[in-house]
Amino acid sequence: MSTTGNEAAIEEIRAVIEDWAEALRQKDAERVLAHGTEDCLVFSLAPPLTASDGDGEGLEQWFSTWKGPIGYRLEEVDISASGDVAFATALAHLSGEKHDGEKASLWYRQTLGLKWTEKGWKIAHQHESVPFYMDGSFKAAVDLDPRSEVDWQSPSHPPMAGVIAYLGVQDANATAEFYGRAFGAKEVDRKYAEDGKRLIHCHLTINGGALMLNDPFPEFGYQWRPPEGFVLHLVVDDADFWWKRAVAAGAEVTMPLEIAFWGDYYGQLRDPFGITWAIVAPVKKGD
Repeated sequence: MSTTGNEAAIEEIRAVIEDWAEALRQKDAERVLAHGTEDCLVFSLAPPLTASDGDGEGLEQWFSTWKGPIGYRLEEVDISASGDVAFATALAHLSGEKHDGEKASLWYRQTLGLKWTEKGWKIAHQHESVPFYMDGSFKAAVDLDPRSEVDWQSPSHPPMAGVIAYLGVQDANATAEFYGRAFGAKEVDRKYAEDGKRLIHCHLTINGGALMLNDPFPEFGYQWRPPEGFVLHLVVDDADFWWKRAVAAGAEVTMPLEIAFWGDYYGQLRDPFGITWAIVAPVKKGD
């Protein structure tokens, strides 16, 4: 922690910030608000663009979404004070488990503006922010770690098991959107080319597995070619559900869904982009 200005004021401000942080960890809304001015302005990570920290009800609602105490700590704290105004900057780490099972762990930038009042130093302004990736995705860079030596110019992902299909398609944006409707695909990541239109990379998950897409780039020797000679298998518990959803979204039936001679419940579909999919489910006893 570095300091600039009146040392006595710095120590008082440090104590205020530490107690404010502890109140956040304990989800003590009254104690949190006691450290702020009545008109404290908040630029938080969550919408809207501006808010007031004087709303105890909103703070209590946010606290209620967390299961147990909140993990909250500040690192690289720098405090400057002059007269009745002070600023503190830090890197904040927020972690914990939500009631819906989601586990949070993210770093972000925290700036506090304080002013001297008749009741001592109070927080008059809070500003939270994260960088965003400059790859056209505009995704918040919430996976950064100040202790990491990784080059964070683009997101990094842990190793993934198995063999992953990487498809070159004519319109990766449209394909990804269709796969969301037809196969419940969830988007993990996407990167746009310099033209801001074509995708150089799109990472989807379908049925727990990964699927990658990209647009053709003939100027770099990557022409589009019609897909042939492969089938994407979806082995699922409820083949009828997956089949009906895909057909409703616009997939063409090329082989009816029925019990095949080898014993599986099996059918094939062709999506609007020429990719063949197989819906497969084991036949249960009694079927």
